[in-house]
Amino acid sequence: MLEVWLIIAVTIAALVVIFGALFIRKKQALPKSPIFTLAIVLVVLGITFGDDPLIGYSFLGTSMALSVIYAIKSSRKK
Repeated sequence: MLEVWLIIAVTIAALVVIFGALFIRKKQALPKSPIFTLAIVLVVLGITFGDDPLIGYSFLGTSMALSVIYAIKSSRKK
């Protein structure tokens, strides 16, 4: 039964990616900022170390704080 759910989940994820690629009209590149890159890395580490809540949530919380700092910093530039 687990294999069936896995196949369904992978199929739905593939369809979302395909339809997302078809309906995106304007390509938007990710911002090239060290703060933004560090926030993305911390999110990945938070998911990776999600088994230990103290470490996982610390990474995720820090990435959220860096994302807020990046948003404030980028809004002041405009």
